Amino acid sequence: MFKTPRKYWYTFLKQQDYLLGVWSCRAMQWRGYASRPIHPKHLFDEQRSDFLHGLFEKDISFLDLGSGVGTDCLLAAEAGAELSVGLEGDFQSIVTAVGRKPQEGSTAHFLQIDLEQGRLPFADCCFDLVNFSNVLEHLHNRRAVLQELKRVKKSEGIAVISIPNAETGWKKKLAAAGLDPRDDPDHKVEYSRESLQEELDGADLRICSDLMPIIPSFPWNGLIAMSAVISPGLYKRFQAMKREFVQTHPDESIGWVFTVR
Repeated sequence: MFKTPRKYWYTFLKQQDYLLGVWSCRAMQWRGYASRPIHPKHLFDEQRSDFLHGLFEKDISFLDLGSGVGTDCLLAAEAGAELSVGLEGDFQSIVTAVGRKPQEGSTAHFLQIDLEQGRLPFADCCFDLVNFSNVLEHLHNRRAVLQELKRVKKSEGIAVISIPNAETGWKKKLAAAGLDPRDDPDHKVEYSRESLQEELDGADLRICSDLMPIIPSFPWNGLIAMSAVISPGLYKRFQAMKREFVQTHPDESIGWVFTVR
């Protein structure tokens, strides 16, 4: 089918954003900032998980679903968590996380598990704090995993969830042009406020905070990620500017962070 000039333009913007994001990951390894390709946000964006880290307390039990290379589990352990457990499907990420763990005294532990199985290897009501950030949208078996999150969380405990927003202005433009509006082709779902509530209702989970914005949804995030190749400090300044923008334009946020009980 013949593409309109607008569709060509949006296709170009979407592709360059994706490719620059990929190249920024490889560049972090090339520049010696990481031992393998990793996005600059995981290396230089200290504010990225400020909300979660503010909930770390001494003697809590912490579970991270989709723990990646273990950063949040290790920080929880450093903050005095009695138990800090990371579940991750990628074996190489588990190896990296274990390699970052202090040789003695750490309460952090890492397990490889496929969350699509829909069963967590823990007893009922054993975690004070559960982190489930940027993972739910990658799963088919979402209801079962959310029900398991509810089961292993203590009744007075909370879970921090982060998910993508399907209704930003940029994504609406892509959809109107007949293009895939998803941030990641692996996303099985992205959420409106209404569909998010329906998903959580299926697991008897209740939102107990505001839906907090993250960063803007626009086709320049890849370019900004590449700025870390020039200077991590420059990248940090751009990230701060993005956060300032999204605080006054919350509907344009790429996703939301919130807590549930």
